[in-house]
Amino acid sequence: MAFACVSEIDVHMTSSYMDKTFLTFDIDWASDEVLDYCIDIVESFGVKATWFATHATPLLERLRANPNFELGIHPNFLPLLNGDFVYGKNYQEVLCYYMDIVPEATAMRAHSLATSSRILQASKEKGITHESNLCIPMQATKGISPLAPFVNWDGLVRCPYHYADDVACMYGALQSVRGGGAYLMFGFHPIHMFLNTDTLYRYEDARPYFNDYSTLKSKRNTGFGARDVLEQVLQERF
Repeated sequence: MAFACVSEIDVHMTSSYMDKTFLTFDIDWASDEVLDYCIDIVESFGVKATWFATHATPLLERLRANPNFELGIHPNFLPLLNGDFVYGKNYQEVLCYYMDIVPEATAMRAHSLATSSRILQASKEKGITHESNLCIPMQATKGISPLAPFVNWDGLVRCPYHYADDVACMYGALQSVRGGGAYLMFGFHPIHMFLNTDTLYRYEDARPYFNDYSTLKSKRNTGFGARDVLEQVLQERF
């Protein structure tokens, strides 16, 4: 079972996404210690992955140096919706803010999946070719075949994803994930890998200590959690 990056999807070639596993990571302002921990896990298997960046960090250079990895952007439009211009005074400026962090990005997933037809069009104009804002949870579809990538009316390739560690916690169904012979895209977060999150309560309880590495370590789950799901995907689909 091969692993691939989001930007490698060609909707006109089913072989570019069928029987492929897509690992994606929304960095979500993770501390360097937490991000480093997550990168170590993925690199130990030597597989491809897409990392959606939220901020500048020296670790972006580590990700760029790995030929198996690609960097995309993870723009945060939520402050703008609340009248906060921390990333820009409009959606165009917000996109520019993140493209300045990863100027080579061709893939995008917005924080909290906030998007619109205008944002998609503006993203395409700035060089984005693939976006992954459609989350179709396995827990909701109950065995229905996952939606395959498709071309949007603006020419963007839209790439649904089917497993998100935080969504699985919301469903209370953080079970192992299996499935072969299909297009499957996974969405993980470094903080959930580090905490091995099993419930959103654990995540919220740890939130005040995201930048306190020594205390954060004491908040980790020792039972089955989100990191175990990732490792099962890596081991079973490698």
